[in-house]
Amino acid sequence: MHILLIEDMDSDAELIRLELLGEWPMLQLDWANTRQALSQALAKPAPDLVLCDSRLPGLHGADILERVAAAWPGMPLVFCVGSPDGDPILQRVLSRAAGLVDKNTLHTLAPTIKRALAATRPD
Repeated sequence: MHILLIEDMDSDAELIRLELLGEWPMLQLDWANTRQALSQALAKPAPDLVLCDSRLPGLHGADILERVAAAWPGMPLVFCVGSPDGDPILQRVLSRAAGLVDKNTLHTLAPTIKRALAATRPD
């Protein structure tokens, strides 16, 4: 499994990484925590899935969703956010995302990722 994590908080990134390793011990996790790191990541070969916070400094999740879709059409993107109901811009773009996980319920992350991958890569 290869995931691009777009997250600016070190502590949140580490909690997410640990949760993912519980399901995918051989995980390749690329981490973009700045706008520049995101641009560099989008220039590389596509991962299996993108996991994204609702913001990076200077970028909203809606902007990130557009950039990911432009770089890798059809790429599943799952938002992993701290307060999903408190962001009206995020609420408007959720229908274009492959899923949403509240950071307070990270135990739902692996099942959400599996559903997102199954929906984009049906057998």
